[in-house]
Amino acid sequence: MTDRGSFDSVPVTNGPGNPRIAGLVVGLVIVSVAVAIAKPWGTGAAVAPTSGASGSPAAARTTSGTASASATAQPSPESPTAVVPSVRDPFTTPVPPAATATWTGLRWHRLAPDDPLGLVTSTLRWRGGFIALGRQPSPFVPYTPVWTSQDGAHWVPLPFDPSTTFWPGTEVGGIAEVPTGLVAMTQLGTQAVNAWESADGSSWTSIYSVPLPAGAAGPPLLAAGPTGLVAASTTTGSIATSTDGRNWAVLSDRTHPRGFSLADLRGTATGYVAGGALNGAAATLLNGAAATLWSADGRSWVATALPLAAPGVVLPQSGPASAVTSLVVGRSGLIALGGWEATHGAALWWQSSDGRHWRLLDGYPPLGPTICTGEGCGGQPDGVLVGDGQRMVAVRGGQYAAAWTSADGRSWRRLPVTGDMPDEAALRVVLLPEGVLLSDGSTTWFGEALAG
Repeated sequence: MTDRGSFDSVPVTNGPGNPRIAGLVVGLVIVSVAVAIAKPWGTGAAVAPTSGASGSPAAARTTSGTASASATAQPSPESPTAVVPSVRDPFTTPVPPAATATWTGLRWHRLAPDDPLGLVTSTLRWRGGFIALGRQPSPFVPYTPVWTSQDGAHWVPLPFDPSTTFWPGTEVGGIAEVPTGLVAMTQLGTQAVNAWESADGSSWTSIYSVPLPAGAAGPPLLAAGPTGLVAASTTTGSIATSTDGRNWAVLSDRTHPRGFSLADLRGTATGYVAGGALNGAAATLLNGAAATLWSADGRSWVATALPLAAPGVVLPQSGPASAVTSLVVGRSGLIALGGWEATHGAALWWQSSDGRHWRLLDGYPPLGPTICTGEGCGGQPDGVLVGDGQRMVAVRGGQYAAAWTSADGRSWRRLPVTGDMPDEAALRVVLLPEGVLLSDGSTTWFGEALAG
């Protein structure tokens, strides 16, 4: 598919709050995907592989592959006496393998309840080192804990201070690398959206206001790609672009289609991809149809309605809505995750090599579908899928714990797994430069990546 120019319509102002998307039942939680792809396909900076710490759970702490915050990292404590990690504590991890290193296995460790690593939702590997975003377990005060590291092993918390870093109460939605350093997309309460810049990841300066609406859903999504930065509001669907993170321009209503509800945004080596749904008159068959937007430059977007059934299967002219809820990106391709609304209950996966042409994946490879006989069972993958722009990893816990890795979402290589295996109910996943975090909402396991 090629860029066919601008759309002559206005985006619908309904994001994840749209009941059609909010009602989807999708048995996958993709945290790293969500917001800021700081390294497009094939452009990750390699770090010389070194031998990391091994064995003990304390030595097996790590960080994530893309800098984006998520509410799924750690639940609120059930009681005032519950042991929770401190966002003010430093931590250590194994030194990450090189970005392009081949993973040969995962060694699982159970994290202590007070391990700050359990708060981490993503990590950005950039030319100046590493920076990790997390999520505070309290739902009452918006706050994004941040840690920095020069070697990916020794992590120092970043204090929120008006004179040197982010203002108190600031939510950091995503961090991306630009030629001058780093840019962060933030929101202060529901007041304003701002971009911040840093040369080293430790000292931050508020630069320019981003002309996108501040909403209850948090800061806009942020993606880095071949022509700079793209930010998108999930509240209104508005899109803004910048070449340097300082000067932002909001796109006109003619650049993307009316009726698109935006749920995720990613950058690749060749352009930008957004996932969501076409609704109302924009939907082709159903009440709402899973769809993606693709752009080579972040300014002119082409919509594609994704296939909802195998070839030869005729869908009814009306029925339950579907939507893409998140995008999982590898070095040479990506997978869109989504599903039908709650009354249908089935998850849907699509694979693409370029973000423009998609095929429906049958059976959720390599995980396969869940196997159960009770009412409401089935129609879900037997595990979770995550990506960081360099690799995709599919994992599941329990009696049949397993893991696979892929660069494109088409061909998968199985990884041997050892150690203290995660529970079957562990479905909250974060992909890190050093391995994988998997949580069931109360306990977190770290799968240390073994590299050849």
